[in-house]
Amino acid sequence: MGMEFGPVFWALAALSAVAAVTYGLYFLNRPSSFLRAIVKTIFMGALTAAFVIAGAPFPLLVALAAAAAGDFWLAFDKPAILPLGILSFLLAQLAYLAIFFGLWMFSGDNAPRWPRYVAMIAIAAALVVYLLWFWRDELKSRPISGGLAVLTLFLTGALLPWFILIAISASTSDEPLAWTAPQIVGPLVLLVVALVLGWLRREMRAIKLGGMVYGGAITAMALQAMWLPWMGWPAMLGAVLFLTSDFVLSAELFRLAPDSPARRLTAPIVWWTYAGAQALIVTGVVLVVLQS
Repeated sequence: MGMEFGPVFWALAALSAVAAVTYGLYFLNRPSSFLRAIVKTIFMGALTAAFVIAGAPFPLLVALAAAAAGDFWLAFDKPAILPLGILSFLLAQLAYLAIFFGLWMFSGDNAPRWPRYVAMIAIAAALVVYLLWFWRDELKSRPISGGLAVLTLFLTGALLPWFILIAISASTSDEPLAWTAPQIVGPLVLLVVALVLGWLRREMRAIKLGGMVYGGAITAMALQAMWLPWMGWPAMLGAVLFLTSDFVLSAELFRLAPDSPARRLTAPIVWWTYAGAQALIVTGVVLVVLQS
């Protein structure tokens, strides 16, 4: 699968880089405005246009476009719009996961494996520590029901690609869907349990619980990235940075007090790790695609 990088591509890529730097250095700590949202959106929007012209794989275009939409919604700092931003980035993570899975399936470049396992264990350990910190108050008061709600919603997000794969397989298969099959019953039971526990623990705030579904999806994306061909190492690093950016963002949105001194650090950390993550992921994917 080839891609062509002509002058228009590089011009749009340069525009994307300028927008990222401009937003990070000038607009980041300024009040919400339409101009601020546009500059933020140009970062991924111009990159999307560049890869459309280059003839990039469709899942990559979906990921970039969804991220651009997410940037636009989140630029306004409005709680009512936050779910739209989360949904947009959820789509982006699923698209990235699909790309990583496809590149892994058709590459065969997995050796050596031990660094991949070490990276996955490190990601999982960091995630457990973060979730225990994030939900520390709720887990103290409701350790069982609250913990189950968080765990099942997180697993639902992590298994969301499996749900989608089942739906696609069912819609394209000529054979009737066997609803009693374990691979269908298991995810459906998990989904029902997650919804019930989320409703029972709704006082923990629906948006925070919904964020756990997104957290599961981005974690699945990061873990799948660890199995990219070694040529795609920038995407591996980018996936970890993306995970870091979103977890810092969730702490900023839901845990830090409005007057917390830490907020002076969280905004630049979120933006620059996010911008670096997108650049590294795209670079890694391109390197693998061009090699194949």
